[in-house]
Amino acid sequence: MNATDRHLLDTFAARVRQRYPEARLWAFGSRVRGEATWESDLDVCLVLDRPVTRSMKDWIGEVAWDVGYEADRLITTVVFERRAFEEGPQSVSPLVATILREGVAA
Repeated sequence: MNATDRHLLDTFAARVRQRYPEARLWAFGSRVRGEATWESDLDVCLVLDRPVTRSMKDWIGEVAWDVGYEADRLITTVVFERRAFEEGPQSVSPLVATILREGVAA
């Protein structure tokens, strides 16, 4: 993960935690693996200790857009409720396995 992406992750995490202090965040994907091209997005997983609503996802998406726009980078998010991430069907998915294996925490 390069310095620009790390800065974006940290900035995004700080903004999200203003509203959701319990949020856990990880960057993952091609930018973390060092395989990114100029068009690659920055993938970020968020885990919240509460049920995730459409309005929460919309707000997180707006913050991701704002933070990424400043650096000409698209930030793409996946959002999980903690229980689903740790114990639900998603907890054994390839996506969660990848996030836990290669993710860079904010």
